Amino acid sequence: MQMPTCPTGISQMNIWKCENERHQCGKMMEYNAAIPRCRAYLRDYKNVTERKTSFLTWHQIIKNAESNVKAATTYARPQNCIRDGKLVDSASSAEPYIAISYTWDIRPSFKEWEGRRVTEQALHIADRLSKHTSYALWIDAICIDQDNEPVKMVELAKMADIYRGATAVLCLVPEIDQTTSRVVEQGTGMIDLDGFRALEQAGDTHGMYMFASQGSNKALHKLFSSRWWTRVWTFQEAVLNHITFLVGEKEETIPISDVLKISHPISRRAATQKKDNLLGQSSSFWDSVHSMSDAMKAYMPLGTAISSVWRRQSTVTHDMAYSLLGVCRLETITPDYRLPVGKVFADLVDKASSKGDFSWLRWSHVVDRDATCEGMSMVPVPATVLATPASAITQWRSVEVPQMSVVRGGAVGVCIPHRSTGVIRWQSEPEDIKGVINMLQKLSYGPEDIWNLLFGLHVGFACDVDKAVGGSGLAQALLNLATGYIDGTIKLEDSEDDLVGDKPYTRGYGFTAYASMAAKVWRNTQLVVMRSQGGTTVVPTHNGTGQARLHRLPVESHRGTCLCLVVHDSTKFRASAIGVMVEDDHAGSGSWQFTRFA
Repeated sequence: MQMPTCPTGISQMNIWKCENERHQCGKMMEYNAAIPRCRAYLRDYKNVTERKTSFLTWHQIIKNAESNVKAATTYARPQNCIRDGKLVDSASSAEPYIAISYTWDIRPSFKEWEGRRVTEQALHIADRLSKHTSYALWIDAICIDQDNEPVKMVELAKMADIYRGATAVLCLVPEIDQTTSRVVEQGTGMIDLDGFRALEQAGDTHGMYMFASQGSNKALHKLFSSRWWTRVWTFQEAVLNHITFLVGEKEETIPISDVLKISHPISRRAATQKKDNLLGQSSSFWDSVHSMSDAMKAYMPLGTAISSVWRRQSTVTHDMAYSLLGVCRLETITPDYRLPVGKVFADLVDKASSKGDFSWLRWSHVVDRDATCEGMSMVPVPATVLATPASAITQWRSVEVPQMSVVRGGAVGVCIPHRSTGVIRWQSEPEDIKGVINMLQKLSYGPEDIWNLLFGLHVGFACDVDKAVGGSGLAQALLNLATGYIDGTIKLEDSEDDLVGDKPYTRGYGFTAYASMAAKVWRNTQLVVMRSQGGTTVVPTHNGTGQARLHRLPVESHRGTCLCLVVHDSTKFRASAIGVMVEDDHAGSGSWQFTRFA
C-alpha cells in the first residue's frame, strides 16, 4: 500500500511540524512496518474529509424519526411543560416532550409569567426552540415553580425520570458552531480507522490524542471551554437519554456520543502528560468528561459517578449529592436542602451501601481523617476528589456480602461490612516514598506488589498499566522512573515523555507517562508499612495510637486485590487509614462484620 508523502503545505497537517522528509512526528507500527505518524494521519484525514456529509439539525433528526416517537410511560412525568408560549399540564398527559439542559445565567433576570417567576433567559430559550418544533419543551426555570419549595422538591426528586422519559434532550452549548460540528465528526471518523487502532494497540497515548483532536484543534478548545461542562446537574441531564444532542446558538447539532468518543484519548493524554493543561483544561476536567460515557449505562456505580460529578461546580453544595441520584439509581433519597451538608454526603454513601454498592470506598483514601468531624472518617467529599488530578485506570467492583442485622459502632457514621485479617504485627517508622520502596524490597516484595501498594489507588495497578501500553512486566521500570522523577535524579523532558517528538514509538514504552503520574502522588508525604497476619498495606502517617487491626473492605479489582481499612483499638469505630492490601499466601480472614464507622 502506497503511503502519502509528508504533509507539507497543508495547514491542517502542520500539527506534526514535519518538513519534506525531515520528520518530527515520530514513528508508529502499522501492518508490521514502521511508518511516520504524519503519513498515517494524512491518509486517514483525507479519508474522513472526503466523505460527503449533510449536517442535520436536531429538529430535522427528530422530525425524520417522528413515526417512531412514543411518549415514555415508565417514568415519572413533569408537572408542567411549555408549548406555544403557554404553560401546559404534563403530569396527566402522555404528550411527548423535549427536555432542555443549559446553564443558568450567572445573574439571572426574573419576570412574572403565567402566575410564577421565571427567568428571561428560559423564556428566550423557549421562544427560540419553539420556532423549530411543535413538541412541548421542559425547561426547569419555567416548568418548576421556583418559589414553591414543596413543589420544587417533588420535581427535583423526579429530575432523572424527566430526562429519561423525554423524546430527546437538547444540551445548549453556545460555543458550538459549524466548524465544531465538522471537527468532532472528523475526530470520531479518525478513531474508527486503521491508524488510530494501531496507536491504541500500542498504547501510544500521544499519537491517539493527536489523531482524535486533530492536533489540539482550536474548535475543540472552544467547545470544551463552555460553562456547560463544569456544572453538576448537566452531568445527568446529558447521559440519561440516548437521544441527546449538543446544540449551538444557530441550531448546529452534535450527538453527545460523538463528543464523548473523542474525549477518551484526550483524557488519557491529559492524565499522563507532565503539564496539567490540555486544550485549556486540567486533567481532572478531562477525567470528568470521559466518565460521562460510563453513565450512559443503565446503572452507574457511585464511585464512578463521583469521579465525574465531583470534579464539577455547583452553586449549592447539596447538589453535589442530589445530582447523582438519578444516574446511581438512588432516587429513594429525598432532597432536603435544610440538612447539614455532611449528613447529605453520609446519607448518600450509606444508601449506596445498603444496595450493595461499595464502589465509593475507592475515594475514602483521600479523606483527611485528622480534620473530619464526627461520623465522617469514611465519607469522601467533593473538595478532596476535585484535588485529585485524575482517576486511576484500575476498575473497582463491589464484593457481594451476606445480609447482616447486627450493627456495631456508635450512633453516627456510615455502616460498612469488613473482615478482619488480624492485628498489626509489625509497623515501620515513617519514611518518604524512596525509603518505603527500599524497605519493601528488603522485605522481599516484588516490583509489582510494591507498585500496587504505593500507586494502585492513584494511578492503577501494574497489570493495568501493562495492558494500557501494550507492554509486559513493566513494574520495575515504573518504579525506577517514578522514584527518579521524585528525587530529581531523572529529568525527563516533555519531548521525550511518552515519546512525543521525532523518536520512534516503541510498543510498551508508554509506561513513562504513568510513571510521571506516580511522581505526583506522594511528594512531601511520610508513609508507614503495616503488616497483619493476612497481608500488608502502605498508608500515610496518621494519628492512630496503640494496637491496630487490618480489615478487608468489600471492594476489589478485577484480579481480586482488595482495599483495606486500618482501625486502632483505642478508636475502633473510627477509621485511621485506607490502602491497597497485598494478601499473604494461604492467609485467611475473619467473618464479615457490620460496623458503623464514625
